[in-house]
Amino acid sequence: MFVLGDMSIFGAFFAVFCWEMREDEAGFAAAAADLHQPIGVVNTLLLLLGSYAVVAALQAHRRDRPGPTAGWLRVATGTGFAFIAAKAVEYSLEISGGHTPGTNTFFTFYFVMTGVHLLHVVVGLVLLGTWSRRTRAGRRPSRVFVEAAAVYWHMVDLLWVVIFNLLYLGPLS
Repeated sequence: MFVLGDMSIFGAFFAVFCWEMREDEAGFAAAAADLHQPIGVVNTLLLLLGSYAVVAALQAHRRDRPGPTAGWLRVATGTGFAFIAAKAVEYSLEISGGHTPGTNTFFTFYFVMTGVHLLHVVVGLVLLGTWSRRTRAGRRPSRVFVEAAAVYWHMVDLLWVVIFNLLYLGPLS
């Protein structure tokens, strides 16, 4: 239910963003052109790699292989922390370039959607970290917890793919 609720909230963000973009296509395109697309691409690749690592960790967990599980979880959490670092760099570049949430409607959406998404990445990292700590301590986490953590991480990735397309690519087409 939590994942569906989260996706519904983001769905509302996406719908309103598309409505607003339709009202000011030129303004959204000009603002989107100021984004640092290479950082957005790197963030996308990081999260996709993180998703792959979570799938591998889940498979290792299902086979009761704690060593590989912990290793893949380290990869996944590493990609999450790298995402946060890249997002911090991108935010600092945008702000130093004069773009803030109050600059225009596009940047309001940019900071709100990516900021809320970033909070979801942090929650995902807490879940993966809990899974990893329990695994390393020899306390096998429950199947329900592990599956829920994996689903949550994949939802975060799915939301980013949509955000990337809407913010970085959509207004430019």
